[in-house]
Amino acid sequence: MVSKSKKIVALLLTAMMAATAFAGCGGGETTTSSTAPAASTASTSGDTSASGDASQTQASTTAEAVDLDSADMLQKIKDQIAQEAAATENVVSMTVWCSGDDFQFEKTLVKEFEEKYADSRYTFKIKVNGSIGEDSAGGKITESPKDGADVFSFADDQLSKLVEAKAIAPVGAIFQNNVIANNTADSVAVCSMDGVPYAFPKTSDNGYFLYYDKRIFPTEADVASLDDMITKAAAANKNVYLNISNAWYNTGFYFSAGVDITYQNGLQKANFDSEEGLKAAKAMCHVAESQGKGFEGTAGTMGDNAAVQQGFAEGTLAAAVIGTWVGPAIKQAIGNDNVGAAKLPTVLMGDEQVQLHSFGGYKVIGANAFSKYTVTAQTLAYFLSNPDSQLKRYQERGLIPTSNQALNSTYKDANGNDVVVKDDPALQAIEAQAPFAHAQGQSVGGKYWASNVAGFGGEIVTAKGKISDDKLKESLKNLQAQMD
Repeated sequence: MVSKSKKIVALLLTAMMAATAFAGCGGGETTTSSTAPAASTASTSGDTSASGDASQTQASTTAEAVDLDSADMLQKIKDQIAQEAAATENVVSMTVWCSGDDFQFEKTLVKEFEEKYADSRYTFKIKVNGSIGEDSAGGKITESPKDGADVFSFADDQLSKLVEAKAIAPVGAIFQNNVIANNTADSVAVCSMDGVPYAFPKTSDNGYFLYYDKRIFPTEADVASLDDMITKAAAANKNVYLNISNAWYNTGFYFSAGVDITYQNGLQKANFDSEEGLKAAKAMCHVAESQGKGFEGTAGTMGDNAAVQQGFAEGTLAAAVIGTWVGPAIKQAIGNDNVGAAKLPTVLMGDEQVQLHSFGGYKVIGANAFSKYTVTAQTLAYFLSNPDSQLKRYQERGLIPTSNQALNSTYKDANGNDVVVKDDPALQAIEAQAPFAHAQGQSVGGKYWASNVAGFGGEIVTAKGKISDDKLKESLKNLQAQMD
């Protein structure tokens, strides 16, 4: 139980936070760096000098969360929006970037935001662009921050580049406590750098695991080994999908074999030219020997999402290594009761079965440091990621929340059945895979993705694993050179 003195301190800090509610919502100029550029249009808020201030960040971890839905706070936020809108003829014109899969859902949330913060003093004109998803948003913003979206979703491994480019605004002080209180500790941690929070946690599913058809694999033992799965799938005239021509997926083999893949301070390291690298390559070759006969190792020109959706819909797939974003389509294709989810299976390496590793992480939301509407952008970013929005995103899109409240929620599905979020098999699969999942930001950078890691995997699939050890070693040596 919190002591009386601690309660008093918390209340005092809360009062201080209310007095400087929008500190941290300033424009491109921030105290986190002495060389930060000035924003293209300065915020009209008179209270922005403490943007990103470490003392405020420390205070926010101690103070109680703010009731942002109280009449008083709603009015204060609307007043700030009105001040910003006054500089642009009382029109708040902003852009939101999201993935194509999220486009319709994000548009609905933005409409709800506009209704919640509507005021006679200004008009919202917020455009949602679904062509720039989490995988590319960070790169697009850093190329030209002033031309980027005001609010954008991105994978957590892009945060360091956004901070280095001074393209992302620190989370405003008014929102910091709520973000900390609302979300899991890990998701909050990946949204911060050097103690300063820069992003709002959105989903905890930026990784992959195994979806499978329980009619083909009725027990957990049936999905323990990839070899066994391929055999059972082939007997049913179906395939197990694992795109080893995609670097995001085939890197799991290298992790499993013990290849040291790290990305720190802009330096990429990966000892492909090693016994461990050869072990991983030979494991991929072994799996690829079953290409088209119980195994499918490439998406062709379709892309993974489309390939998996089509495969389950047409009955050619029995299982797939993919993420939650395809979960709803799989359920629709084979029926919710037939969908199973589990950690990745083991793969044969040498003469032993080894647990297959993966990437894992979060999708988060940021506000552009150069937005003309700094407070409005932060408020929208928070709204899109608050517990209610996360729960709705899970209900409609199947994306796993980072919000503790959403994770512990129960709701009625379309059939009137009680759904307990934390009991979702996909969530349990993510948790089971977590010990074998690697953070992208600590493992790979741009040089890695630009290398031939994907191409090498594609060669293995095309050859159906019929590649000599000497040829594998040569390819691994070339990969090594691309890292050095």
